[in-house]
Amino acid sequence: MRWPLLALLLPLLPLSVLALSALEPPQRLVLVATEEQPARSEPFDLRDGWLGSPRIALEAEIPDNSTVELGVRLLDEAGRPVLELFKDGWRESGTWAEGGESGSWQERDTTLQLQLRPQTSGRFQLEVTLDELLGVSGLPLQAPVTLRGTVRNHSVAAALLLYTAAVSQAIVLCLLAAVYGAARSRRRLRVEEGVAALRLPLGGPGLVKLVVRARWELPDGAKPEHDPPALAPFSLSLSDGAGQRRLDHQATLKVCRHTNDGDSWLTLTQTHHLRLAEPGSYRLRVTVPETFSPQGDPWEIEWLQLSVEDGVKTAFRVPLLPLRPRGARA
Repeated sequence: MRWPLLALLLPLLPLSVLALSALEPPQRLVLVATEEQPARSEPFDLRDGWLGSPRIALEAEIPDNSTVELGVRLLDEAGRPVLELFKDGWRESGTWAEGGESGSWQERDTTLQLQLRPQTSGRFQLEVTLDELLGVSGLPLQAPVTLRGTVRNHSVAAALLLYTAAVSQAIVLCLLAAVYGAARSRRRLRVEEGVAALRLPLGGPGLVKLVVRARWELPDGAKPEHDPPALAPFSLSLSDGAGQRRLDHQATLKVCRHTNDGDSWLTLTQTHHLRLAEPGSYRLRVTVPETFSPQGDPWEIEWLQLSVEDGVKTAFRVPLLPLRPRGARA
C-alpha cells in the first residue's frame, strides 16, 4: 500500500513556494535626498500575483548620533501619489568601559519596509523628502541622506513557511506511523535455548512479520582465541491448527561479531514476511544452534527471541516465504 507515501509531498509545498520566491532577483534602488531637493528613484515594476506580495525595503545611511525625518511617497506612472507616509529614524553609538574592559556599541532604527498589494500592476517610483536631519545637540546637519533598498514582487514570510513545512512533516510522520506501524497483534517470545516455539492466532488482511534475533557468548572469563563462525544454520517452520506443516524454511545466515571492553559476543538477525489469507491458529517454531565450537572456542547461546506482528502493511513489496497449500503433502 503506497498511497500514504504521497503525503511526503505535503512538506514540499511550502518549501517550493519559498524556493520560487527566491528565484526572482530583487530590483535595487539608490536615492540621495537633501533638504533642498527630494530624491526620486528609477521606475520599477510592482506586480500583483498568486505568489507572495510586493515588498519595498529601504535603509537610510545617516551620521552617528543623529535623527532623521523622512517623507516617502509611492508614485504611479503618471506621477500621482498612491501611498504616502513618514519615517522617523535615529542612529546612536558610543564606547563603554567596565572592570578594565572597554568596547563600542551602536544602535539604530533606519529601516523602512513596505508590504503592499497594488490594485493594478505597473511601473512606480519612490520619492523621498528629507524633512529634518539633526545632530546630537539638536542642531540641523547639512548632509545628504543616502537610501539603499530593494523591491521584490514575490516576497513571502520565510519563517512561517519553514514552520509550516516542519509541522507538515510531523503530521506526515504520524500518518505513516499510524499506517505502517499498526498491527492487529504483536507477540514476543525470548528463551535461553536454541528453540523458540509458540502458537497464536494469525491471518487475515495484511502480512505476518517475523523477526528472529539470537545472541551467543563465551563462558564467563573466556576469551576468543580463534575467529568466530561466520555462518549459522537456521530453520523456521509453520503448522496450522490441524497440525499440518505449511512451511519448512531452512537457511544459512550470517553471524556478526561484536566486541566492547574486552567482551565478545555473536548476534544473528533475520526478518521474514508471510501472507496468511485464512485466519486461524498457527504454531511457529524457530531453531538456531545452541553452541558453536569452532577450533575450540565454546560459544553458547545466551538468548533467542522471536517477534511476531500480524496485519502488517508495507510501503513497498517485500519477499514472502512460500506456503504449502492446505492439504498438500510435505
